[in-house]
Amino acid sequence: MAIEYFHISESDHDMLEQIMDLEQEIHQERGSGLNYFETHAFVRYGRVYAAVEYDEILGCAHFLRDFNNPGKCFLYEIIVRPSEAGKHIGESLLLSAFADLKDSGLRMVEVCVHPSNYKALKIYREALGFTVINAQDENTYDDVDFLILRKAL
Repeated sequence: MAIEYFHISESDHDMLEQIMDLEQEIHQERGSGLNYFETHAFVRYGRVYAAVEYDEILGCAHFLRDFNNPGKCFLYEIIVRPSEAGKHIGESLLLSAFADLKDSGLRMVEVCVHPSNYKALKIYREALGFTVINAQDENTYDDVDFLILRKAL
């Protein structure tokens, strides 16, 4: 069966539980990650997209809309099951989410990345077409606490 990508609705209780399990799996060492209340809030007031195969969530992405610019949203988090690493599920999930967000009237998406997260920067910039908007070039990355990347939808 092929992986399906879709927007999670508030009534998808099994999916919410799976997202919570995935959050715990990804963030257990740091003791962080979204709790059930926060995940439910994202589903209800933001957008949560999932990559699903055989009714199992392989990854998910959480988005918030920008109240100061209704045409812009913020990618809060993307997580992929560690056993699925290297299969480009995150990239495919984001591309599917971007198409749906564009159909919903959004024009751009932003994400924040730590300058030392080279893997994420490479994926966002090279595979997904984001550009850094708060640093002049790679030599100035040391001068910022986090990079803001933007993509037109």
